[in-house]
Amino acid sequence: MAKRTIDNLKLGIFVLTGLVLLIAFLYLLGKNQSIFTSRFEVEARFENVSGLVPGNNVRVSGIVVGIVERIKLVSDTLVIVTLALDDDMSKVIRKNAIASIGTDGLIGNRVVNLLAAKEPAALIEPGDILQSLKDVSTEEMLRTLDQTNKNILVISEDLKQTIGRINQSSQLTALLNDPSLSQNIKAALLNLRNATGEASETMQDLHLAVGDVREGKGTVGYLLKDTSMAYELTQVVTKLQNVEDQADRLAQDMNNLVQGLQTDISRGQGPANLLMKDSLASVRIQNTLGNLEEGTARFSENMEALKHNFLFRRYFKKLEKEKKKQLQKQ
Repeated sequence: MAKRTIDNLKLGIFVLTGLVLLIAFLYLLGKNQSIFTSRFEVEARFENVSGLVPGNNVRVSGIVVGIVERIKLVSDTLVIVTLALDDDMSKVIRKNAIASIGTDGLIGNRVVNLLAAKEPAALIEPGDILQSLKDVSTEEMLRTLDQTNKNILVISEDLKQTIGRINQSSQLTALLNDPSLSQNIKAALLNLRNATGEASETMQDLHLAVGDVREGKGTVGYLLKDTSMAYELTQVVTKLQNVEDQADRLAQDMNNLVQGLQTDISRGQGPANLLMKDSLASVRIQNTLGNLEEGTARFSENMEALKHNFLFRRYFKKLEKEKKKQLQKQ
């Protein structure tokens, strides 16, 4: 009898011990504690954990690599989260990894995601403090969505009023119902496209012409690029000025000669008087004077044409300005 009592006692102790171990195992399993895996701890600091609780998963690239061990509220703007990571992660995760709080699915539990940085860094060690990324909370999203809905409501009301005014406008209705409106718009667009194409072609031609001028091609390019052209133009203009001065002196001499001849004729002296009496000499003199006048007129026409030539136009304008300044000084 006593032996049976001892056996029952041993059986009770065995069952009670197994029950305690089962409860502990279920508790650790419910807390996502790893029973057969060793882990090391690191910290991450957040301003707001947004519903994160101890036991939530820690993920890297979508794979669970640890759990949230502890959450400590230090101040109203600082929360320290202790993460327990698997020992294998010490060979994968870097010190510059970024911790962010996310959601498991659409409305699931909160999780901590570890994001790898692009810059190289050393491997993580126990006790390291990871950088954190501020999470967009659901409350902020709802507030933003509520404000967006209000703005959409205001826009829809304004749009409704605008459409009502358009429907009440007889002129706009007649304009929209006009079958020739679409044809006129098409014609205007076609003309605009043609004008744009012509303008584009003109700009291309102008671009090519400017390029040729820069490269020294063509008459204008040669004039702009040739360094000796300025000297040659100066020489030509100087010679033309000399010719003009000589023509002025010749005209003055001819005027003096004519006045002298008139004086001799009036007095009945000199060879002019003899020539006036000789009809053949008179005819010859008249022909000579006619040829001289015709040559002078042609020379004046040539000088006038030279003044309008684009090569000498600037020079003659400069001479006219200097003459005007001299007259003003006098």
